[in-house]
Amino acid sequence: MQYPKYISAVILMLLSITAFAQAKLEKRMKEALEQRYKDDKYYADFQRGIYNRENWKNSWIGVSLADVYKKWGAPTKAFPDGNGGQVVVYEKVSNYSGGSYTPGYTITGYNVFGQAVSSETVKAKDTQWASQYVETTTLFVDKNGIVTKVDNKINSSRAGNYF
Repeated sequence: MQYPKYISAVILMLLSITAFAQAKLEKRMKEALEQRYKDDKYYADFQRGIYNRENWKNSWIGVSLADVYKKWGAPTKAFPDGNGGQVVVYEKVSNYSGGSYTPGYTITGYNVFGQAVSSETVKAKDTQWASQYVETTTLFVDKNGIVTKVDNKINSSRAGNYF
């Protein structure tokens, strides 16, 4: 009569399986919470960036164009707006590139008599990429030389082998 031994072994095995399942569930829950935190942080940072950019733009409204020139230097472009004021444009261009290019080649095996017995072609590998970011800040200035509106836009372009 060894049923109590078997029963205790089965109970022990069930408890082990339950503990393992609980640990696996806790791990999945932890991973899900970490992912949620990352997603929420990304969204919050994005919104904070918009808020900070709007505050920065608003901080220049009411400032004289002479003070803008002192802080930012000469603009990229400036032209009259047709109402006695000006439109002043600052552009900042950033270029980035990376990756590499490895040309293709052929490997040929020869026997002792100098005859080609095998040939293998290795394809070229191109991971080159380039991107350009153009940040344009446009100031609208009234006829008294005071900034009335600020627009800020970023355009980007990419070329090459992005993964």
